[in-house]
Formats: sequence, structure tokens, C-alpha cells
Amino acid sequence: NNNNESVDTTTSSIEEVTMDILGAGGSDLSDKKLKEGEKKKVDFHDKLILAPLTTIGNLPFRRICKSYGADITCGEMAIANKITGMSNLELALIKRHPCEDVFGVQLAGSHTDPLTACAQFLCDKEYFDIDFIDLNCGCPIDLICDKGMGSALTQSRSKLARICKCMNEVMDIHLTMKVRTGYYEKKLTASKIFAEVESWGVKAIAMHGRTREQRYTRESNWEYIYECSKLTNIPTVGNGDIYNWEDAHKHKENG
Repeated sequence: NNNNESVDTTTSSIEEVTMDILGAGGSDLSDKKLKEGEKKKVDFHDKLILAPLTTIGNLPFRRICKSYGADITCGEMAIANKITGMSNLELALIKRHPCEDVFGVQLAGSHTDPLTACAQFLCDKEYFDIDFIDLNCGCPIDLICDKGMGSALTQSRSKLARICKCMNEVMDIHLTMKVRTGYYEKKLTASKIFAEVESWGVKAIAMHGRTREQRYTRESNWEYIYECSKLTNIPTVGNGDIYNWEDAHKHKENG
């Protein structure tokens, strides 16, 4: 489709697109603030959502999942400054197939300015077609966390709040977030984020039921997911150890 063709252009033409959207002198974010009523809405309630799976959740995989009943899909984690830096490899992660009727892009980053600039870039409808942007605050791998991205973002709620508020101001689509139960194995801290996240402009929050140190070991802590979901009015998406439709149905009924 036209959107896919636009991100497959040469590096020089993509640079022109980026400069056109963000401005030759850098992004003037103060002129891009949008009112809440102007934003495109996505209904996350009671939906089966495919988690953004790095190295797995590519476009062909998402097409298969759509054919088996996924309501909402999300691309693999993409690095914000690589998108605005016109990396073809990163731009490939945000391609959307026509069957993906509700599609989001997951961004990773460590600083307010590049994340906000990327959010502004992706909201230009002439070049991209996405329904929401998901901020990755859950990736546990060292390569990401050592650069202040992924789970490392949850180490400072004030910084995370600033990032979300700034991104939200330049977006005409909804901002969502994915977190883990905490950073350290024996210290669950996500409840503090859940208590504040709605005031940051986030419209839905997903939580993987393990800490960053646990990575993918031990069972997902669904009791803590249920507990945190009661601290906010926005939709909560549980994640972890969903191996079949019975697991999904059980947690849907409980939560």
C-alpha cells in the first residue's frame, strides 16, 4: 500500500520527509500540542491483544495471529532515534498489513526529546498509518537497559511522567505503555506507576507479570497484575504465560 511504499524510499527522500515533518531547525513541539478531543480513539476494553514480540512479532506472524482472532496487533519494539534517523531496518518494523484493522507501534528510548520527536514523526498521516503508540518500559535485556531504555525507564517515575506528557502533547493518536512488575526481583514497584499513569495521558497500560531481573523465569505474577489494575481507571492488559485460549479466557474472566 502507499504507506509501505513511503517508508521504502531511499535514505535521502526519507531524510526530506523527516525534515519536512519535524522542521529543518528541529521540531517545534510547542506548536504541535493537541487537545484530547482531537485524538483518534482506540477501544482496548475486552480485546485480545497480541503482545509486541521482538524477533518474532513480524508482519507475517501478525497476519497469522489476526486470522486466529487477535483484535489488536502491535509491531516489534523499534528504537525511536533509529526511526527518525531513517534506518531502513527500523522502519521495516512499523509496516502495517491491511488485515491489521487496529495496529500500534512500540517505541523504545531513553530521553524525552527523541521519543517526542519520533511520536510526532509517526503521527503524520501522509506517511504513516498507525492507531496508537506503545512506550516500551518492560524490555529486560542488558543491551536496552544499559542505555536507559526498556525497564530502566521505570527507575524514575518523574522522568517517565515527563516523557509521557511530552509525547502525548504532539500525538493525535493514543499513547499506551508496557511495564513489568518491577525492576528488582524482590521489589514490586509497578503499583506506583499504575496509581499515576492516567494523569500522564496514557490510555492503556500492559504489564508483564515478572520483574526485569526475573526476565522470563518463574511464573507470571497475575495476582499482582489484578491488584495493580484496580489502581487505575484506564484499561489494563495482562501479559505472561498465556499459552492457549483457556489461559486467556481465565484471566479475562478474573480481571
